Amino acid sequence: MDVKRRLNSASQKCQSAGVKFTDKRASVLAILLASEHPLSAYELVAQYNRVHDTSMQPMSVYRILDLFVELELVHKLASSNKYVACFHLSCDHNHGEQFFLVCKSCGASHEVGMTDALMEQIKGSAEAASFQLLQSQFELSGLCQNCQAKVES
Repeated sequence: MDVKRRLNSASQKCQSAGVKFTDKRASVLAILLASEHPLSAYELVAQYNRVHDTSMQPMSVYRILDLFVELELVHKLASSNKYVACFHLSCDHNHGEQFFLVCKSCGASHEVGMTDALMEQIKGSAEAASFQLLQSQFELSGLCQNCQAKVES
């Protein structure tokens, strides 16, 4: 994963949206990009404050994360109330709908693109039930390859 390239892409997306990509915002995103697991706002605060001379308050991190979610730079995993950098951050195309595979043992997550056909089937099922979808981010829980190997040994 090329963190610098993905930070540059995030900076361009912020600029296109008329939002400044400040040093604090870049630092929060860099921490998420470097992490192997999703992080909570408080985990981000702790990591930021460990590395920087100035401290950041949780409310500031929440505001940054809300902005990043709105700009589709990060995703919020509702099942754990943690955040993960978008895997498609440096893509030029719209990556569409996605779902997340979340390991129940170690917390690792993997972003997977959803096919248009599957999304249409889900929307059709919702419409048939007279249900209006407001968000369509799915999280599937299970065991990652590493945790499966630990269970088997």
